[in-house]
Amino acid sequence: MPQDVPKSGRPGGVAVDATTEERAPVIRRGPAQVFRLRLVYSSDDILSPPALFTPSRGATPVGRDVQSGIRVPRDGRASRLHATLHSDALGRLRVVDEKSRNGTHVNGQRVDEALLEDGDVLSIGDSHFVVRAEPERQPDAPVPSLLGDAPSMRALRAAIHRVGPAAVTVLLLAESGCGKEVVARAVHDASGRRGPFVAVNCSAIPEGLAESQLFGHLANAFSGAVARPGLFRAADGGTLFLDEVGDLPQAVQPKLLRVLQDRMVLPVGATAPVACDVRIVAATNRDLTADIAAHRFRGDLFARLSEFPLGIAPLRARREDILPLLEHALGAPRPRISAPLAEALLLHPWPFNVRELLALAAQLRIRGGEADVLDLELVADRLSPSPPAGAAAAPRGTSSGPPAPPPDRRAPAEDEEERGETDEREPPPDREQLEALLRAHRGVVADIARAVRRSRKQIYRWISHHGLDVQRFRG
Repeated sequence: MPQDVPKSGRPGGVAVDATTEERAPVIRRGPAQVFRLRLVYSSDDILSPPALFTPSRGATPVGRDVQSGIRVPRDGRASRLHATLHSDALGRLRVVDEKSRNGTHVNGQRVDEALLEDGDVLSIGDSHFVVRAEPERQPDAPVPSLLGDAPSMRALRAAIHRVGPAAVTVLLLAESGCGKEVVARAVHDASGRRGPFVAVNCSAIPEGLAESQLFGHLANAFSGAVARPGLFRAADGGTLFLDEVGDLPQAVQPKLLRVLQDRMVLPVGATAPVACDVRIVAATNRDLTADIAAHRFRGDLFARLSEFPLGIAPLRARREDILPLLEHALGAPRPRISAPLAEALLLHPWPFNVRELLALAAQLRIRGGEADVLDLELVADRLSPSPPAGAAAAPRGTSSGPPAPPPDRRAPAEDEEERGETDEREPPPDREQLEALLRAHRGVVADIARAVRRSRKQIYRWISHHGLDVQRFRG
């Protein structure tokens, strides 16, 4: 998409008179941070990487046709001057709607003005920005397997680049579905070790076989036993990834500690230990400190495993990466994403993180078939908009309306005032009735919602329930 402001540049601002309070020196503690906006979607296009804007001190206009500031020239639903961003002496950022036709939305809620916080989703017409308060300089490093432009991902890649060659144990701390094994393999690749990468899920090892599977056993160590080297020796010279290490049986924990200390393994049935050169990367989604307090996990083992703890941000904390990740998961040929679907994806809480996104991409690909544009109704039953993590339930400012469902942007540009709705307990229309509505309104969900006085989200649920393809009724 054409941009009037270079991705690395600073857009011009409207000059304002500084007050005495604004000119006063500001004392900051810790690394200097700056508010930036990442434009992730505009005019039916996913921007990958996002277009980066740093609002100037004072006032920065935003709109389809502003002389200076942030322009979205191809967005037909954005007003010429849609909103203004105001940055104060403390670096805080406030958005003010400039009586735009279709409103300014923060985290899905229409506002007259609102104080923006890190992680907020700011929507101007069909253009969606993710707000970030981040260090002025953010280190990064080349890690091809880890996609994303979010500050947390750049910091993660930089940390992997630093710790990879170091001879320390790494403990990955992350929720389920964040891609811990992908990160562990990236640590291995950065280590330069020539041996293999071996992964094991500790929660899947039967307690009675844990010692044998990890450390190996000799022939006839137990009835019918055939000599096995075990996972540690299988990873000799490389990396052993212990996923869900918090589920490791308590009886095996002291033996694992001994291996980490001595770099020697004692196979079951052996009397002499065997040297083993293995780099350990462990991972857990559990609170190991609570497990230590409850005597479920050894504190000394935790100390050994966490020589370098590395956190992986959940997907809801890196919303600027959602649409590029989905586009990557859809593969080629890559269909376009409709504006309502893009907004719903950005506001979804993603409780199961990247694993959930990959499942949703597969569903979109199957349900969408050969469609050029993927619409919200294909996955409306799976997406539940929610304020971004860390954001208040309502924006910090003056609201001009209740939270709105993802709008149908095919309707003509007009005010998006919510209509009153009839009692949702009334039975939904049957398939024939819904098809008649779709034909009468040419598949425009917003028009159907106004006609029957229901929310667009409810209409999408009906469409999904009956398995209808809205594209058949458009044109």
